[in-house]
Amino acid sequence: MTTNSDGTRSAGYSGLASCGSVWCCPQCAAKIATRRADELSKVMRAVDEAGGSAFLLTLTMRHDRGDRLGLTKDERQRLRQLEDNRAGYEAANANRWEFDEHQAEADAIEEHTLRQRKGCWDVLSDAWARVTSGAAWKADQELFSGLLGWARVVEVTHGDNGWHVHIHALLCFGAPVSAELVAGSVGARMFARWRAALERKGFEASDEHGWDLRRVQLGDGDLADYFTKIAHEVTGSHRKEGRRAGGRTPMQLLADAVDTYEQSALARWWEWEQASEGRRQLTWSAGSRNLRKLTGLGAEATDEDI
Repeated sequence: MTTNSDGTRSAGYSGLASCGSVWCCPQCAAKIATRRADELSKVMRAVDEAGGSAFLLTLTMRHDRGDRLGLTKDERQRLRQLEDNRAGYEAANANRWEFDEHQAEADAIEEHTLRQRKGCWDVLSDAWARVTSGAAWKADQELFSGLLGWARVVEVTHGDNGWHVHIHALLCFGAPVSAELVAGSVGARMFARWRAALERKGFEASDEHGWDLRRVQLGDGDLADYFTKIAHEVTGSHRKEGRRAGGRTPMQLLADAVDTYEQSALARWWEWEQASEGRRQLTWSAGSRNLRKLTGLGAEATDEDI
């Protein structure tokens, strides 16, 4: 209980533990998304003041009711371990070293089984890695005075056609350039790699609805307010309301599960909890093109730290 300056008294809680989950805790998600939004607004403001250009690229994938959301945290860790094991077996075989062939065969079967269980989120992560690697990506980064870096956010909703997982990526260039030029060059090539990577995993993306690119332009209002609005657009998916026609956000699934004990909402929420654990909501480009370093933000704090 505290006494306010006007003499009134207010009650509140203190000393409560925080779980640090950006995916499953409404309270922690709001705090984390606000911090991430502030960081993105600083990045975009710095790019604008330096005379650069910022673009928001959205990449989506086709999905249906039968698609799984993704592997659990334990399954992802096990798959990485099996991939490391396979690399070791291949090196041993190439160098004619002795290794347990029976164990190698068992590991190969388990790895194949886990790969078959991959869901939309896993495929999305693999596809984004393909988009931002290789010779074509290296060439894309040198256009328009160079790509300063990117920040990628994953957003997930659930609707009549199952899980809808998509990417919002902020692309920042060192010079002023039109959205038409970026869309016709970098954007189109990124989408081509995106679609090819999805097709290799048995998924698709349509030319008409599979991607969208628009320039982040200054609005009529306050500069800081505008950038905060854009930043919240790409980080604050838990805040979006009125989206039931196009799918429920996980937090809306949780609300429905709590309010009505709707069986399908409960099942989807449990699936969400398992698949989202350990995944990052916001990732930054690395190396010399890290936007945080270029704009003086410094090392990134973990969700738990925030």
